[in-house]
Amino acid sequence: MNNLKKLQNEFLDNEFWILTFGGAFQRANVYDSSATEKERKHFRVELKAKVISLVSENYHKEVSSEKHIENINSLCASTSKMSNKLQHGQIYFGVGQKLLNLYLKYLWCSGKIPTPPHFPVDRVIQESSGYKPIFPWTQMKDEKNYSKMIAFAKQNTQPNESLAEWELRMFNRRSV
Repeated sequence: MNNLKKLQNEFLDNEFWILTFGGAFQRANVYDSSATEKERKHFRVELKAKVISLVSENYHKEVSSEKHIENINSLCASTSKMSNKLQHGQIYFGVGQKLLNLYLKYLWCSGKIPTPPHFPVDRVIQESSGYKPIFPWTQMKDEKNYSKMIAFAKQNTQPNESLAEWELRMFNRRSV
């Protein structure tokens, strides 16, 4: 790979991570008030490494819905080692799914991986799709409400449309 292409890829990857952490942590109150900026940065570095590992091990081929949920749970559980610096001892399922799904969406939209199994579940997609009742994604401790949203999306996809494609269509529709 030439130097310019490498720099372009590094730039895009850094931007993806800024957007991913911003999107996943925006209203989630992830950190305990005692966490220093240095500790927060260390946490993000470790979390990023875990996500990159999950992606490289799993997402360069089709991943089942069950395996994807297992990966989200694994990601959340891996954060418990920083439990004394996190608001709830580890990140909630809602934050974990948003983090992993958002990063996968960026990779997929940039042509780096095949279609991901799900999509980032948040208030925007709930509202733009007409899903009811809207639930606070940042407070999801497990996959129960998430799975209901995924089932709703499956019922509303067009023929031969993946869940990721459906979400992209719903998400982009809101800006019109």
